[in-house]
Amino acid sequence: MAILDIFIPGRAKANLSTKLAVVKGLAVSHGGKSGLLDERMALWEACCDGAADLVTQLFIGNWEKQMNWGLKKRRRKLNQPRLTAIYWWMLLYQLVILRNRGLQGLDKDEEFDSLRGVAFDFMEALASSPDNVVQNPGPWESNWERQVSLEAALALYDRVMQVLGLRVDFEARITRVSLFTSASEKAYDVNIAEPIARRLGSD
Repeated sequence: MAILDIFIPGRAKANLSTKLAVVKGLAVSHGGKSGLLDERMALWEACCDGAADLVTQLFIGNWEKQMNWGLKKRRRKLNQPRLTAIYWWMLLYQLVILRNRGLQGLDKDEEFDSLRGVAFDFMEALASSPDNVVQNPGPWESNWERQVSLEAALALYDRVMQVLGLRVDFEARITRVSLFTSASEKAYDVNIAEPIARRLGSD
């Protein structure tokens, strides 16, 4: 983070929003390069948007008050590698919700397997790029694919705090993560599942 970001109100948030938009754009673009068909590409793009929304609410400004991990005052810790890692974890978290809640008209396991491959290819492409300083952080836990949403969110909370070098407040953890899980599942239903179902119904 630039030193001026500390002293100019709003500058840090604006810079972080710009960097986040770039990472999301790279993720969306990678889906297109992966040869996803129209419906699956629409789902991938919606998951990329959903991941960016979660990062925005945790670090920049939350219109959903339930999405608060006490991180907005810690945004100066978000250098590019940390931002990219956290965004990617939130993208995987969208896939966990997808696998647990499903999508009307689609095979959730088939969609999960396909988009999981795209997500991992995306991170590998970033990590292997000579122009990028990002290392592959790996998922938050090795068994992430089998976790339910709350279990994944708890482990994700711990990893985010760890990568930022923050102590885990176990007293606040359960409440924060429970509220976050409920809000993120609702956001998935409204912003991903329902629009995709309508799109499928109109075809």
